[in-house]
Amino acid sequence: MQLISCHEGRLLTLAEAQFRASAGRAFRTGLEALDSLAPEGLFSRGAVHELLSHPAHGKPLFVATLLARSAIGVTPLAASRTMNLETAGHWCPVAARSFVREAASGVTRSGAVIWSDPHHELYPPALSLHGIPLEQVYLLHPSEADQTWAVAECLRCKGVGAVVAAIPRLTRVEARRLQLAAEAGGTTGIFLRPAGTGGADIYSAATRWLVRPAPGLRTVQRWSIQLLHGHGGRVGHTVILEYCRENHLVRATDQLADRPSRKAQPAVA
Repeated sequence: MQLISCHEGRLLTLAEAQFRASAGRAFRTGLEALDSLAPEGLFSRGAVHELLSHPAHGKPLFVATLLARSAIGVTPLAASRTMNLETAGHWCPVAARSFVREAASGVTRSGAVIWSDPHHELYPPALSLHGIPLEQVYLLHPSEADQTWAVAECLRCKGVGAVVAAIPRLTRVEARRLQLAAEAGGTTGIFLRPAGTGGADIYSAATRWLVRPAPGLRTVQRWSIQLLHGHGGRVGHTVILEYCRENHLVRATDQLADRPSRKAQPAVA
């Protein structure tokens, strides 16, 4: 027996109806291993998501780009390509089912990507390389003192799909103000924060992720991504994100568990 629902004059399965209802207020990256860690397998729009990293490891710009691209729904099939390292050692694109369903249902989220860059560190062509059209990118160059106010104003704008900003410290009032601004605009806030510092303890985010570099290959970059906070998510679990610099494909895989060392078996007489 299969439950059905009527939506906009069409009969849908219950799973399809639930997907259409949630797609407008949430998004997926199309990387199943990563999405499965998030609450209900989704990243909320109208909310803040924080990427934490240790200062010695640099800012997780690639992961921020991945989330921003997914939040605005740019080229879903291209964004959903994953890689299969087990097939003759080659990277093979595979369309993620979630993005296929989203494209078929006509559910998209356009909008601008605002990237706060007070120190002029961002290289815009890199965003284009990773799937964000530059005509949808607006660079914000505030002073450090004005950045929080400027980011909040961008989050409130309903024409903005995602706002990316590196914010080292927040007061409780500022964190709450940014959360309310994202809710008002229905915008996705993606904040890069330092881990292991006193300022990182203050936040008002739907999810928080710890991003660390992982051993890679000559042409393959890897990061370890752990969910630190997210009500209903798989908190404490980790996935490995991989990016191939040769063909620009991405995949996420479950972290391999450490195998316990085998104890020596006593010799049989």
